[in-house]
Amino acid sequence: MGTVHRVVFGNCRTMKEIHDESVHLMVTSPPYYNAPFDYPDLFRDYDEFFGLIRDLSRDLYRVLAPGRVACFVTDDMLVKGEKYPVVADITRLMLDAGFDIVIALCGSNQKATCE
Repeated sequence: MGTVHRVVFGNCRTMKEIHDESVHLMVTSPPYYNAPFDYPDLFRDYDEFFGLIRDLSRDLYRVLAPGRVACFVTDDMLVKGEKYPVVADITRLMLDAGFDIVIALCGSNQKATCE
């Protein structure tokens, strides 16, 4: 059986173009929540950002093949003096969506921790 490589331009909330359990690796760097250096005021509030990641997590669980890997490149954000726990919240959303293991690579040493 050969592999198929496709680039799909679509909505990450509902990946209708992608069959169930057909993806073996997903790597993404979602927009950092209202990052002042790249995405100022992209989202109305943290709940809107959180909703996007929640929807992505649910549909990602559907399209990933069992035992496969999803990688998020992200970090906590300081926006207008307020700290947002993006890494912890994405971790929780992934677990809530049904993922079994979440590995977070944090800091410059890139040490893995498993929950």
